[in-house]
Amino acid sequence: MSSRSAPTFAVPPHLWDPDGMLDALAARDIAQIFRLVQRETRVSQTHLGVAVGLSQAQVSEIVGGSRRVSSIDVMTRIATGLRMPAEARAVLLLGSRSDGTIPAATSGVSAGPHLQALADDVSAERFADVEAVYPSRSEFTSSMPPHALFDGATAVRAAGLSLNLICQQYADSRLAKLAEDGARLRLLFLDPAGTAIRQRELEEGMTAGTLGALTVLNLQGVLRVRDRLPADIRDRIEVATYDQTISVNITLINDSLCIAQQYLPYARGVESPTMVIRKRWTAAGLYHVYERTFDELWSGGHPR
Repeated sequence: MSSRSAPTFAVPPHLWDPDGMLDALAARDIAQIFRLVQRETRVSQTHLGVAVGLSQAQVSEIVGGSRRVSSIDVMTRIATGLRMPAEARAVLLLGSRSDGTIPAATSGVSAGPHLQALADDVSAERFADVEAVYPSRSEFTSSMPPHALFDGATAVRAAGLSLNLICQQYADSRLAKLAEDGARLRLLFLDPAGTAIRQRELEEGMTAGTLGALTVLNLQGVLRVRDRLPADIRDRIEVATYDQTISVNITLINDSLCIAQQYLPYARGVESPTMVIRKRWTAAGLYHVYERTFDELWSGGHPR
């Protein structure tokens, strides 16, 4: 029978949740996955092959144990052909077909709680507490604009170069309102007259003083916002400078969210990637790595 005339078959959603299937997925045991699918659906090896893009002979060899599937491309094709829900793909250690991430449950497919729990464990192990990654800062701010990050915040700690996310992309009036509403801010700028900022200018191929001038502008703007606050709440905005080789911008919001923007050699800051990290554990994960880095930088800073 030709592949065009081969009848279609559907794998019932409940098949992906039993322990036997979970063990096969976790072990990437395609032979056992095929056996379980055939046992449940009574599909022939020929029709199974048509669905997953393999010949009947290849399916027979896989089921018989003489051929083992190790190619990610083939596994992805099999997962697609069998219409695996996202959670099953996660246990198989496959991402979505388009971008390599583990997506939410496929529309119309309800995963069992056991499968969902195992998928969550796999996701946590692979990605720790990283919630999203953007290839550039501009793509990050398009997806997560500053007002969505900072409005209503109760605590903001930031260390970086010029802190444009707060000083250029977030209005002074909003910054003042944060403090007036009780928020505490600690803002640490790279010293505009220091050696580290000149080193970064050389890395980016900029004229001496370019980044320093921008940092002075941002620093003066924040100090102006602070000085306009009522005297009894001005200490809610703390400002300092430091002079160390710049490798990352760190923004911590409400003791729960971290925005980490790396600096890459010979690339402008705006072209560098951004990680969004959500605190998940008391003393583990990347959130605490960046929080500790901020604390160390702040402790060596010079108050302004």
